[in-house]
Amino acid sequence: MGGELRIGRILVSTGANGPGTRLVIWFQGCPFCCKGCFNPEFHDTEGGSLMSRSELFNRIVCQPDIEGVTFTGGEPLLQASSLIPLAQAIKGAGLTIVCYTGYTLEQIKVGIPPSARHLVPYLDILIDGLFEEKEKAPLLWRGSRNQRVHFLTNRYEHLAEQANQEGRREAEVLVGPDSIAMTGIFDIEFWERLKAKLSGHNNER
Repeated sequence: MGGELRIGRILVSTGANGPGTRLVIWFQGCPFCCKGCFNPEFHDTEGGSLMSRSELFNRIVCQPDIEGVTFTGGEPLLQASSLIPLAQAIKGAGLTIVCYTGYTLEQIKVGIPPSARHLVPYLDILIDGLFEEKEKAPLLWRGSRNQRVHFLTNRYEHLAEQANQEGRREAEVLVGPDSIAMTGIFDIEFWERLKAKLSGHNNER
């Protein structure tokens, strides 16, 4: 499985980036650069690093105890044509796929961006729409009310009611020996304060 993808980050997440324990892949590059974006470090199309599909797939299938993979970013659909063979392999391995995108499902169906509609048949959940700060709300898996959760297979459709209720928001803080990361839906100012405090604590040690 040849070809390369530009990747910003890979982490394991539990519940904050889709249902269950998932390997989350942040794809590098985004044309939208939404105000208040949770992941501005993934906007630059020249950032991150290149990884072959084979290397990425091997990392996925070697990860124990995950039920699926989440594509996020950045904007995953900018790399849709290269993502399709990877998605085929992931589904063939019995794993589920969740995909975040700033494009709407309606745009994807008419060919915006190119090749993205050919990725859709491999997705279990598509979370679509730009993040709009004025529509910010405590919602599961997404940051603003205009964003929608599409259950494209019956694998997770039992979670539809839960996904559409306001008042629930999930985030995770992952602290490693050399880095601190936060994933999910969170308040940027809170994260900056927490990161500064955790970094200061590590320096004291």
